[in-house]
Amino acid sequence: MTVRRIILFCSGVCLLLLLGLYAPRLVWGPRVEALEMRPRDLVQTLVVNGRVLAPRLVQIGAQQTGIVSRRLVDEGDNVREGQLLLELDSAEAQAALAQAQAGLSQVCEVERPLTRSNVAQAESTLRLAQWQHDRNETMLKDGIISQSQLEDSRKGVDIARAALISAQAQSRSSALGSSLKLAEANIALARAKLDQTRIKSPAKGVVLTRTVEAGDQVQPGKLLFTLALDEPLKLLIQPDEKNLLQLRTGQEAEASTDAFPERRFPARICYVAPSVDATKGTVDVKLELPKIPEFLRPDMTVSVEIRYGQSKNALVLPLQAIRDSSHPYVLVLRTGRAVKVPVKLGQRGEREVELREGLTSGDIVILNSAAREGNHYRAVLKGAS
Repeated sequence: MTVRRIILFCSGVCLLLLLGLYAPRLVWGPRVEALEMRPRDLVQTLVVNGRVLAPRLVQIGAQQTGIVSRRLVDEGDNVREGQLLLELDSAEAQAALAQAQAGLSQVCEVERPLTRSNVAQAESTLRLAQWQHDRNETMLKDGIISQSQLEDSRKGVDIARAALISAQAQSRSSALGSSLKLAEANIALARAKLDQTRIKSPAKGVVLTRTVEAGDQVQPGKLLFTLALDEPLKLLIQPDEKNLLQLRTGQEAEASTDAFPERRFPARICYVAPSVDATKGTVDVKLELPKIPEFLRPDMTVSVEIRYGQSKNALVLPLQAIRDSSHPYVLVLRTGRAVKVPVKLGQRGEREVELREGLTSGDIVILNSAAREGNHYRAVLKGAS
């Protein structure tokens, strides 16, 4: 009898334990993860990976054949706009300039006096023709000469006057005439050739590569230096084209690098491409940096979070709680039973969505996707201890 009682006692204890474990589940249903709706501010963000844009590169070469006489910069040097990088031997170019200047001097010393002499001679011829014509008029009155002789002298005056006008025009134009213009053009060409022996930096930047030494012979078009322009670093991201509606210039963002994920820094959209990449379905977006972090390097991988929307005192749910995307609804726990409640959605983020209609503060929304309408459940509130 003692053994039987012990067995019965143990069986009773086990039964009570089983009832304690399973009775709530049988009566009130299984536990499900749930969320109590509470209003809060919702910030909509778009997170996209990208990279730091490398500075633009400039390739510098020679415009003429020559021998390098001096190289003044090396790789890694910072250079300013217009700084002399390299000199070619300029003896031939200097001689050509001197020859062109001598040609101009010859024009000024020889041709100009000659044209002035031509004008003086034309003026003298006109005076003589006019005197002869005046004399013929007097002789015609005295009957010494005929009318035809007077007409001949008048034609002589007209011819002399036309010759003077031509000489004066030639004198005026000779200062800017073909000979002078040609001489000046020769000087300009010689100076340009001389300038081409001095290779200068087209902009401020850093010398990345050089391929030349003093004594080398260079040819037109040969690469001498590669220069990285000193420009502010920017970020490039390529979000999906479906996000175009949320992107605009001036939008604030926050970025971080894979190398320093904890060191976040502000950014701002400065460019949205006017076209979409047809092969990838993405759009190029560039962001400027108000303050460039000292650790940022070209081609670094970055993660950019763009803020594109904000709602005050909004009811927000994880996307996993929304059922049937075409006719969205959620399961709300009311008196222990799952009830289907249609909802109207608002702003949508990467993980959350705003609820515009259907729920109120205090509603308990079931998050488990396996839960079914009409069943009994016990809520385990998300975030509760």
